[in-house]
Amino acid sequence: MKFEEEKHISEPYKRQYLEGLGKLVGGLEQQALQGREAVWKDMMANKDTYRRKFAELLGWPLTQKRERIPCKVFSQRLVQEPDCIVERLQFTIWEGVTMTGLLIRHEENVKRPFVLVQHGGLGTPELIAGAYGSTSNYNDMLERIFRQGANVFAPQLLLWSKEQYKPAYDREELDARLKNVGSSITAIEIYFLMKILDYFEKQPWVGNMGMVGLSYGGFYTQLLSALDTRIKAAISCSYFCDASHWVRVDWSFRDIAQSFGEAEIACLVHPRKLFLEIGNEDNLFDYRKSIKEYERLCRICENDTEDWLEFTVFDGNHEFYQEDRHIERLMDCLCRENVF
Repeated sequence: MKFEEEKHISEPYKRQYLEGLGKLVGGLEQQALQGREAVWKDMMANKDTYRRKFAELLGWPLTQKRERIPCKVFSQRLVQEPDCIVERLQFTIWEGVTMTGLLIRHEENVKRPFVLVQHGGLGTPELIAGAYGSTSNYNDMLERIFRQGANVFAPQLLLWSKEQYKPAYDREELDARLKNVGSSITAIEIYFLMKILDYFEKQPWVGNMGMVGLSYGGFYTQLLSALDTRIKAAISCSYFCDASHWVRVDWSFRDIAQSFGEAEIACLVHPRKLFLEIGNEDNLFDYRKSIKEYERLCRICENDTEDWLEFTVFDGNHEFYQEDRHIERLMDCLCRENVF
């Protein structure tokens, strides 16, 4: 057979195929959104049921009962000053599987609010703690929370910059392998954070628990707060948006669009306090789509948002909000004797 053709001739056919797939996916996404609207009221009335359903979508080990067996913890003291103790803690979650982070706490064993402070993509606990000098777009969020009187723990997720901090890894490949066996990197890391909370809730200097995160850290803050009611107040910064416009493999789960978008996940935090923040010049998330998703969230809650939810568009880029008012309000909530 003799067949010759210039490469550009078949391009229109490939383009037509690609455009058709795009329209197909868009139509399915719209159908999924309409399907979610049908269960809104049921979700608000049965949040525990939907927490279980959400956990099932993320996968094992969130699908099984978590045994409250204490983790083995190795502690290395890095700093001891009159007003501050810094320790590196390593938790053995399962045999041969560990998670590490930095604990920064006040010296006296007085019960104080305890806050998980979660880094984002390319970040580390050491970066957000200021160990390398500048905290970059985190804007000293960990120190600001500590100064408000909280004890804080910053966990290391599988998100560090491979070039800067080593070692190299492939998060998407690991996530794909985990999904092949009914799990996900998100489910694994949420479970690890829950096990870490199991440890801290038994410490005499730990009071009500909260969580704060930027970007990927905001993603984990929303998910952990939705699934674990020990988180009494949370700040998710530079993440909340219409998820269909920001697709990542490790933020995608089979059939999740039929039940959960960012608004539905946020609703699972109710009636606990949730602050959602986005910059009007964010170069990763379009704040206008964040506003649209917040409006949808308000419709789900029938505008019953005054006591538990606050959404803020601030002047800034993809960064942690530089004003302290939400940190102060988070601390006010955690300092209360009776919290939801």
